[in-house]
Amino acid sequence: MKQVFKKILRFLNLIIISPKDPEGIKKLKKTFQHNERSFVYNGIKYLVDCLYCHASPGVIETIITELTSNKTNGGKILNLGGGTGQVSSIYESIGFNVYNLDIDVTQEDNKNIKYDLNQETQIPFPDKSFDVILCQEIIEHIENPWKLLREAKRLLKDTGTIIVTTPNIASLQSKIMFLFTGYFKWFTPNCFNYHINPIPHWEVDLIAKKSGLIVRSMKGSGDYFFNRNNKTSKKILQKNESIIYFITK
Repeated sequence: MKQVFKKILRFLNLIIISPKDPEGIKKLKKTFQHNERSFVYNGIKYLVDCLYCHASPGVIETIITELTSNKTNGGKILNLGGGTGQVSSIYESIGFNVYNLDIDVTQEDNKNIKYDLNQETQIPFPDKSFDVILCQEIIEHIENPWKLLREAKRLLKDTGTIIVTTPNIASLQSKIMFLFTGYFKWFTPNCFNYHINPIPHWEVDLIAKKSGLIVRSMKGSGDYFFNRNNKTSKKILQKNESIIYFITK
């Protein structure tokens, strides 16, 4: 049966890879949902076992690896647009105190708040409340990404980090798709995810600069599986399906 499955994958031009997860990620997979999902890296489609979340494989693994390596465990995370399930629970399990805002929250309490990030009111927390503000695959859904980052800055402690992840429209795959269709990857009129704002790398830098923030580093989702120490911006943008930005004051 396994061989038949692999033959089907090869027919679909999927290359199966085994993730070289650090021990922390392996431990999380024993508790939280994970499954085989496809992603594109440098124009080639791969299949890999990864933690389940609404982001490209490698996104949440990169964030967790970065946060734990910097020993920021125990701080407060504001998970903007964090849904109602697994993602917040994962961050709780590695030692963070997680507050979640999402339009789909149905059972509200002091840590899970129903909130539309496209509304005009301020996010209902005091200034400088959080060590980490997570915008995982959210900014492309937002009508005004500039306002979102200004709000994130207001809520961020002076020593904190804003983490923004978004589909990478500068990838080789996305550029080829745009050449032939006029649409970037993940940004088509019938996209079920309601992606309305493709955010290029230069705009993230510009928003940060105009908001008094600094993009300290960026990483690629697929680089988690192939080249975690990739430092070349050009290669990160060319190869990866999603980009993870680490932003500070």
